[in-house]
Amino acid sequence: MEEVIVEAFQQSQKSAQRHNQLANKLKKAHTGCKDPAQFNESFLKCLQHALVVFKREPAVERALDFAVRFALLTSGEEGERNLTSFLLKNMLALHSSRDKGVRLRSVEIVRKILDKMDDDVELETEICDEITDVMLIRLQDKLPAVRCHAVLALSRLQDPNDPDCPVQAGFQKLLTDDSSPDVRRAVLAHIFVCSTNIDLVIGRTKDVKDVVRRTALEVLAQRVSIRSLTIAQRHQLLKYGLADRSETVRQACKAQLLPAWLQQCDGDLVQYLQRLDVESCDEWVEKSVIVLLERSSPTEVADNFLKRPECSRIVESIRSQEGNSTDEARNLLDSEVAFYWKCLCQHLRDRGTSAEEQLDRVLPEGSCLCPFLSKIARDTQFSSDGSDVVTRIFILQQLFKIASLLDLADEAGRRRLQGLVCELLVADGVPESLVPALAACLRVVENSHEARMCLLLEVISDLHLPMTEQTMDADQLQQTMANMSLSVEHVPLEALLKCLLVLQELLQDITHPALSPALSSLAETMVLPCVQTPDPLLREAAFRCLGLCCLLSLDFARQHFLLFLQAMEVDVEDVQKTTLKVVFDLLHTYGLNSFETDGGSDGASSNDAEADTEEGGAPAEVKKSNVASGILSAVSRYLDSQNEDLRHICMQGFAKLMLAGRLISSKMLLRLFLLWFNPACDDDLLLRQTLAAFFPVFAFASRSNQEQLGNILLPALTTIWQAPDNSPLASINVNDLTQLLIEFTDHRQLQEKARAGTADLQETTVHEDMAVKVANKLLTEEEDIDERTLCRVLSLLILMPSSNVAEELLALDNQIQEIASDKMALRYLTKFRANLAGSGKVSRVGKTPVSRMRPSTTRKTTVTRTTNKSAKKKGKSVVESEEEDEDEAEDVGASPVATRQTLSRGCKGSKKAVEKQLLFESSSAEEDVNDQDCDSSE
Repeated sequence: MEEVIVEAFQQSQKSAQRHNQLANKLKKAHTGCKDPAQFNESFLKCLQHALVVFKREPAVERALDFAVRFALLTSGEEGERNLTSFLLKNMLALHSSRDKGVRLRSVEIVRKILDKMDDDVELETEICDEITDVMLIRLQDKLPAVRCHAVLALSRLQDPNDPDCPVQAGFQKLLTDDSSPDVRRAVLAHIFVCSTNIDLVIGRTKDVKDVVRRTALEVLAQRVSIRSLTIAQRHQLLKYGLADRSETVRQACKAQLLPAWLQQCDGDLVQYLQRLDVESCDEWVEKSVIVLLERSSPTEVADNFLKRPECSRIVESIRSQEGNSTDEARNLLDSEVAFYWKCLCQHLRDRGTSAEEQLDRVLPEGSCLCPFLSKIARDTQFSSDGSDVVTRIFILQQLFKIASLLDLADEAGRRRLQGLVCELLVADGVPESLVPALAACLRVVENSHEARMCLLLEVISDLHLPMTEQTMDADQLQQTMANMSLSVEHVPLEALLKCLLVLQELLQDITHPALSPALSSLAETMVLPCVQTPDPLLREAAFRCLGLCCLLSLDFARQHFLLFLQAMEVDVEDVQKTTLKVVFDLLHTYGLNSFETDGGSDGASSNDAEADTEEGGAPAEVKKSNVASGILSAVSRYLDSQNEDLRHICMQGFAKLMLAGRLISSKMLLRLFLLWFNPACDDDLLLRQTLAAFFPVFAFASRSNQEQLGNILLPALTTIWQAPDNSPLASINVNDLTQLLIEFTDHRQLQEKARAGTADLQETTVHEDMAVKVANKLLTEEEDIDERTLCRVLSLLILMPSSNVAEELLALDNQIQEIASDKMALRYLTKFRANLAGSGKVSRVGKTPVSRMRPSTTRKTTVTRTTNKSAKKKGKSVVESEEEDEDEAEDVGASPVATRQTLSRGCKGSKKAVEKQLLFESSSAEEDVNDQDCDSSE
């Protein structure tokens, strides 16, 4: 009997096509066997050879599949002849094995049995309870592959109706806390989505891994109805799905989520828009509608629009221009239909000449649309119902966006639309929210910049001063602006706010950076008095206009720069945000030294503010100017603000200044780097993503940027080591921090242009400079340094066996080895010496050798001896976490879920060979961990 089982296992490893035949043949032998217990033991003995193989091998996978297939053939039998129960009990007993291969394969077999078991098969209650208990324990396994199989095994044991279901609780914990993306993805694919975990599933659309975000969108599209989501959740999914940086995630949102939602709305786009509340979030809803329209041809989308009775009736009524028809169209036009109409017209216009005929079908002429716009605008001004006003304002915004798509070849229609826009801008009842839409429409109607500027200045004059009947030219307008009263007390706040909004649109439309006399006079007579008003909304608009004026003139900016700093310190939150943005825009445009007390330069230089050229120092240029140093100190304090918006504005502002070369500051770079690693900012996704995008671009742009990053290595480590125990900085993983800095300072990662410009000018690489500084740091008398971390940094640096630098570093290495007392530190130093000697080993960061650069001959070497604390608490915690991370990295790399390798080795072999393999693995486990910890090439 044993020979038959062995033969079946050997044949099953060759091809999966014979599994049915082999299983049926073995089933006959199992049925005729008089001793089922002996058969089961022989079967388990053959299966045990496959349990010790951790890596994915085709032969092993086929053997396991055959064993599961045969075991399920006996699931209907009773007693010892039920091989399924026997196999489950034995695999569950192996779940706590110390061998990772045994743990993985035992859990995998249980998962495969439960996965392939028919729904009508019944298991004993004791076995089901034991499976649940064991798999819940394996959810906390060290190996991600084991956790994945445990998730799959528990997928059929969930009880969504039980609020205390342990399986659901375990899945939710993995979904939020597990470090492996494969595990989080497996949980998403197999969790039963209900009201208790829907927020967690939606939260995975912001996961750090794109495969997890894509899986979350696919699960939501397939299992969750749009009616089960709140409006805020729908908007969130649209935003994160359509704006994702990964093309695969965006494609999942476009190809699965949006069509699923539209299908749940019976394919009706108007009903789809009603589910999304277009008035509260029109940007992402518009993009989603455009995506859905792109799935059909222009003829189909136009036909679908005109098939709706209300839509076709609206277009016909506007074209007929009859009084009753216009009233009917106004009553039929709601927010969703207007938004749908606008998106359709925009989509057809973007399709170009191929959709011109279809655009003419859905878009009336300008001479017909203007009277309809005028009537809706009058109704909006004199309506008394507040909710109706909001809806009509939104409808009017969409209609003016439609008007901007008109063919303006008809001069009469163009003039009529231009007059309507100017009339509505000065009308009393038109709200301020319509000003951007009206200005955008005017920008399309009037192509000439000078003529458009005169029209907007005339609108401002009519709003600020009594209406004049005669038309003024540019010179008369400038004179009128100069004669405006400095007092704004007698002008209504609504009129002033509309004046400022119109002025803002005018300033944003200027193409030539120059402040004309009319605009300068307008800023002095209207904008500056509005800055002093008690109304915060008016002050915020005034500061925005004043900032736009400052961007047009450096002298004007110098006059009012301190006003922005003062408002940034003492004003309300909205004004602080606006003024902080203005300050960074001015610094980015003109440079920091343009605002010094002595007048500075003309702002032509890109390296204007060098706040730190060395560690802890400041150049003489900034020290001479109290204003320049005060600007940096006043602005940088918002990096620690409790307000996330202010912190984001400050962080993005400094990042832009450094990328543009306007600010060279090692201290500021250190603050941003520690802010990125600060555990207190783990929940601030925008900050982390922005800095994650900033640092690689900044580092690989030029050699000087890499030198700045190299200068912050030791200050960053010192800050972490000296941080109090209750500080979040004390919990930063210094290994991750140093590893990332080493990658950023690798000169081989420089852009081709930057590398070509600096290769012949620099005598040493950044890593060689860092090596000398780190080695000198190890030889100081400071007590708070961690010699293991610094020695690890030395072993990871990419060094060239250059003449002078190599000799200097070898001398420093001899000094360090005399005082080093930590065993791991000595291992790192051995690798460091091997790199210096050019032994051919490649560090973890580098993979290819590069050409050598001439070393520097003027370098000071510190040889001071000191006593390092090798048994500190921090050092010990680093050791433990480092060894665990290395072991985890090995396990993940060998995980069958993460990798798939093709091997030819089978499962057959003697018991002695298997025991020898297990003995070798257990005896070399500790050595493997140590070797991996020291050898940074893995």
